[in-house]
Amino acid sequence: MFLLLCSCNGQNVYELNKAELENCHTCRPKDKNPNPNPEWVKTDLIRFKEMVNPIADLKPTLTEYLKTYPDLLTGNRNTSSRTIELLDNLKLISHNFYGGYTNFNLKTLTYNDLIIYSRLDTEVEENVFENIYLKEITIPLTCSGANMEYFKIHEKNLAEYQKTYPNFTLEIDLNKYTPDELNTYYNLNEVEYNFGAFQVDEDYPHLANGFVKTLLEQKKYEVLEKLLYGTNPVGRVYAYTALKIATNDGYKPNDEIIEQMKKVKENGLKFKSGFNSSHSETTDFDFRNKLNFE
Repeated sequence: MFLLLCSCNGQNVYELNKAELENCHTCRPKDKNPNPNPEWVKTDLIRFKEMVNPIADLKPTLTEYLKTYPDLLTGNRNTSSRTIELLDNLKLISHNFYGGYTNFNLKTLTYNDLIIYSRLDTEVEENVFENIYLKEITIPLTCSGANMEYFKIHEKNLAEYQKTYPNFTLEIDLNKYTPDELNTYYNLNEVEYNFGAFQVDEDYPHLANGFVKTLLEQKKYEVLEKLLYGTNPVGRVYAYTALKIATNDGYKPNDEIIEQMKKVKENGLKFKSGFNSSHSETTDFDFRNKLNFE
């Protein structure tokens, strides 16, 4: 009975993943490979077995993750890693490990030894993924752009972090806020979009014009206040800049928000250079200069 139950559960995961892949127009493999390289396939299958499937059962601590991803912090061997220190004792680790046809990326948001969330992306290459790899994957995946991913918020660790930083959020009530507010929050709180100090992704002028400017015009400041505590350092800088502009239009932040704005001002300076020098688009209300906090 136990073996049958395990087999059924495994089959259910496969069926769910297959349905997810079939309904995902952005990551469904389009290239066909009738003769996949057996060594590349073997390498990928080892990665799925030893480094992808175990993630659902790992305790959400760095200590535990290092047992499965020993080069998580060093990027040694056939891997690469970057650690970004955010405000309020948060760190984001981006760890790549490589296979044959497939590359993998693991991102963890951490607080001390605790992992607040983990996101593991796997590339979907050719029909090898669909025909061979998908049958060996035992964790539920969702479509994410051109990749399939496993994403989990570790609620107990999040609650532990919020004891010290109660304003921190990863999600907001979808029924409480307008579409403009939700779009602003979720577009500017995606830390994965920006990793480089002294460089802002080229989409940010568009995000400022399309989202932040709209909330300023509507005099809706609550979501901008939330972004001051967000996971994206550039989103924090934009929120600081927008709220600074809003004070000229009657906005009066409370003492807590004023203090957080000071922290963003002091610690966000490494992003003050603004946009890629090759990118010519500007925003309507001169974020380029105001990012210098002058």
